[in-house]
Amino acid sequence: MMFFNPFGKEYAWAPRWNQLERIYIKTFGVIDLPGRLRARLAIREMRKFGVNNLLDFGCGTGTYSFYFSRSPGVKVKGIDTDESRIADCRLITKKIGRGTTEFYVENGYGSLRLFGDRSFDCALGIEVFQYIPDLEGTLGEMYRLLRPGGYLFGHVPVLGYLRETEHILFDDDNIRRLLNRSGFEIVKVTSSFGGAIRQLCAFYDKIVNSKYITAILYPFLLAISHAFDVEAPDGDYRFFIARKPLGG
Repeated sequence: MMFFNPFGKEYAWAPRWNQLERIYIKTFGVIDLPGRLRARLAIREMRKFGVNNLLDFGCGTGTYSFYFSRSPGVKVKGIDTDESRIADCRLITKKIGRGTTEFYVENGYGSLRLFGDRSFDCALGIEVFQYIPDLEGTLGEMYRLLRPGGYLFGHVPVLGYLRETEHILFDDDNIRRLLNRSGFEIVKVTSSFGGAIRQLCAFYDKIVNSKYITAILYPFLLAISHAFDVEAPDGDYRFFIARKPLGG
């Protein structure tokens, strides 16, 4: 199913692509091996809980927003600080006629106040929480936005050092502590991106600067990656699921 309806195929409508690039993305999906692997893990877990009204926090190119809004009746709000990406997402929304999806520019992370209390049953933050200066304030807002029993899904690095523009150095303890302090119950925290998946991503990093080599090898790397689980005990990242209590 994912082969014929690949993750990120909507991104083909972004204005930067030529006709050949557009056909390639429609066929294989968004060209981002680590991103596709994160999506494989996140989508698998999110399907277990169901999604009806989703907040895609740090939506970037909108790939998760567009993926989940493919399902009838699912409404998605995407929000990001990058105005050019939001402009692309809005253009794509018009091109594909996806009226259940809306995108907003963050003017500081207080922009979550655009949305009313208990507006969403799910919130998603993939590779975004490490960049937030006031993470506790943001998690508190996400708690407010979720309905009782709603779920927060996230993926964060646990590398032991900060990369450029990152503010939060995550470890296994402070992930749980930050979520609990904001009122969430921990459902699951799992390690990811270790073993063979780490090796595949390292190889992809070596070729990605060559457009033509990437175009040739990318489908094969995707196919090979299906032989391995993104979850791995020696992984450098953590995928977490947290829940707003029913009485919250």
